[in-house]
Amino acid sequence: MKTLFVSVVLLCFCGLVFAQSSETVLYSFGANPDDGTFPMGGLLFDPAGNLYGITNGGGQYCENIGGCGTVYELSPAVGSGWTETILYSFCNTGNPFTCPDGSGPLAGLIMDVSGNLYGTTYFGGTSGYGTVFRLSPPSGGIGNWTETVLWNFAPNEKNNGSAPGFGKLNMDGAGNIYGTTSQGGLKNRGIVFELSPAGDGSYNASILHSFSGPDGALPQYGVAINKTGNLYGTTQLGGDPACTGGAGGCGLVYELTASNGKWAESVLYKFNGITGLYPISPISIDDGGNLYGTFEAGGKAGCFLGTCGGVFKLAPKAGGGGTKYTFLFSGQDGGAPTSGVLIGNNNLFGTTANGGPGVVFTLKGQNETVLYNFCSLPNCADGYGPLFGTLADRSGLLYGVTSEGGANGLGVVYSLTK
Repeated sequence: MKTLFVSVVLLCFCGLVFAQSSETVLYSFGANPDDGTFPMGGLLFDPAGNLYGITNGGGQYCENIGGCGTVYELSPAVGSGWTETILYSFCNTGNPFTCPDGSGPLAGLIMDVSGNLYGTTYFGGTSGYGTVFRLSPPSGGIGNWTETVLWNFAPNEKNNGSAPGFGKLNMDGAGNIYGTTSQGGLKNRGIVFELSPAGDGSYNASILHSFSGPDGALPQYGVAINKTGNLYGTTQLGGDPACTGGAGGCGLVYELTASNGKWAESVLYKFNGITGLYPISPISIDDGGNLYGTFEAGGKAGCFLGTCGGVFKLAPKAGGGGTKYTFLFSGQDGGAPTSGVLIGNNNLFGTTANGGPGVVFTLKGQNETVLYNFCSLPNCADGYGPLFGTLADRSGLLYGVTSEGGANGLGVVYSLTK
């Protein structure tokens, strides 16, 4: 049975806000019967300043708020405001579990140099266990976008994965696509996969690593790529068997390196409960090769699952002697900061979705500042629970989504200003 876990993704830009901020709702979902609902996965900018994202529910082929989902674009309107365009509605069969084109996307999108969008769906496909898809824009900008399924996930197969989760895909300079699934593989504890262009528009799929428990289990997010092509990620479980987290541990940070066409995994850090547990987090990499992320729970005495949590840093030791773990912060405002962090101007930015309506926060060193508290009562018109995080434009505005709240209670796209 597939299990859902909700988290946040952040990107790195410059010119970010540093103090208490004000919020503007750019769009409230559920505005019409064909609109998407419950936006997830964060946002993506194109070079023209348009925003792209996904919703987990709604769309042309699903009534009200159930199933299916959409890919949408938000464009700055002439004068003021933003205009939404639905680029694609999943599941024209009306059954979210049997849609050959996929349904129920959870992860954000990436874009290649030609303007194609890539993402994953949690359900649908040939086996009902999700897909990797590509959306191609119409020629000349007029007409419908075209969806192509690049890979179909399958249940509990050693040569496939299932439950791609919340982590967006990543693409290297050669056009190879990398991602993770939280299930499938040799031990059904998740995989890291690669899709390589075959030259005819199709892709060849390969599994780079199957998790087994001691080396990690249940990777909820995708992988980050450093300057030399190494891959970095987290697993929610696995690792230290003395930590009671299921699958023999409370999660870890891993590295995958390639040599002679083969990939090898190194465990960089195992969480032990005292330093935190359940790193449901994407990894961010700074210019010095340091790794940053968040863990969902723990970090100080008296913390339980869904409370506290924190931010960590892993720094490479001189001479290649492993990594040094630094505990940067234990969440005190909100809770469960599973967002990962955005790096900008010597500050870290993140979100919390639990412990209340959620917040956007920043860290300078180990000092936290809350930029915004969600849920203006009584109806949370500003949004509720920023399950996926923010990105920034070059002028210093932060953008993100909340999966609930807004004028229709079905989620919003927001921006934060100084």
